[in-house]
Amino acid sequence: MDWEENQAMSDKEEAERLQAQLLFEGIKGRRPETDRELDEWLASPEGKAATAYELTSLSRWGEKGRA
Repeated sequence: MDWEENQAMSDKEEAERLQAQLLFEGIKGRRPETDRELDEWLASPEGKAATAYELTSLSRWGEKGRA
């Protein structure tokens, strides 16, 4: 794996981690106190359910736009 692939993987993992933190905050009403708390929540049934689906586009028409 070259540097660019490694950097892209790192960026993707960071984005996924941030998304998980935002989900946690939205559901729990607070930020996780530690990375371990976030990891434990992600492994819980609640965390798995929250991350089972990708977030949809903010557009009410989705990615297709208005028809």
